[in-house]
Amino acid sequence: MMLAVLAAALVAPMGCAPSVPPAPTTVRRIAVLPPCDATGRPLAQGALVTTYAAPAEGLGTILASAAREELARQGFQIVDPGMVAAATAGRVPASPESAGEIVASGKLDATALFIRVRRWEFTYPTMRTNEIIAALDVMLVDAASRRIVWEVRRPTKPVPLHGELIGGQADTVAAQDVMREVFAALGPR
Repeated sequence: MMLAVLAAALVAPMGCAPSVPPAPTTVRRIAVLPPCDATGRPLAQGALVTTYAAPAEGLGTILASAAREELARQGFQIVDPGMVAAATAGRVPASPESAGEIVASGKLDATALFIRVRRWEFTYPTMRTNEIIAALDVMLVDAASRRIVWEVRRPTKPVPLHGELIGGQADTVAAQDVMREVFAALGPR
C-alpha cells in the first residue's frame, strides 16, 4: 500500500507537466532577433570590456548565437545575422508583436524568433560559478499576422555548468544548454 502511494506521488507531477507542441510545418526559415529583458529593454549585444581589458560578447549576442546554432543543427534555415541586423536597424523587439513587425518591415520572408530573458544570473556574486539561474520565454512569431505560432516558457531553475567557469564562458555554456533544452520540443526539420 505504502509503495503504491509513493509511486503515485512520484508519477503524478510528471503527468501534469505541460507539453510543448512542435512548431507548425510551415516554419522553415527563422530570423533570430536580438533578445530583450523582462521589461522589454535590449540585453547587452556588442563586445564588452572585462576587468582584465579583454573583450567579451554581451549576453544578447551569446543567446542569439546559441539559438541560431541549435536551430540550424535541427535543420531550420536561419536568416544571416547580417541581414537581420540590417533589417532591425538597431531595434530590439520588446514584444512578440514587435518582433513580427520588424521581420515584416525588413522583408525577411521568415518567422521571427523572439527571446525574452526574465532572469539570468550567477548563483553567487563572484566572477566564477558552477551554475547560472535562468528563466526565459522563446516564441516563434508569424511575421504576416504577428501571431505567436509556437512558444516555450522556461521556468526559473539552475543551469549546471559541470565545472567552475568565468563570466562569458559560463554564459556561453549555459546559453548552449538552455537553447538545446528549449528547442528540443521543435523537433528536426
